[in-house]
Amino acid sequence: MHGIADRLQAIQRRNFYQLAAEASHRGRYYHEYTMSVDVTRDSPTWQPPTEDAEDVVTEALRDLARWLYRQLEAEYDYLTSDEAIDEGIIVNEYTFTEGGRRFG
Repeated sequence: MHGIADRLQAIQRRNFYQLAAEASHRGRYYHEYTMSVDVTRDSPTWQPPTEDAEDVVTEALRDLARWLYRQLEAEYDYLTSDEAIDEGIIVNEYTFTEGGRRFG
């Protein structure tokens, strides 16, 4: 996460902190390569972004998307694990019939 922030800060510094990025989704699926990133520079002299700005920002945002997906996947795996389900049943004091229906 810090590496992503460092890369974004470095590219901003090279562009005098004038960059803005807009990310949008394209396609049916959701992953880092369905993200379209448009990078602009708000320069008072109409100076364009540095040559590498769009590539650096796009790759940093894709890395962020990958990191977020890994966090969501880990949380999902935990919440659907036998351990978490057992804990939820015990904490909520659920009881079940022999046939598996909730009782009480």
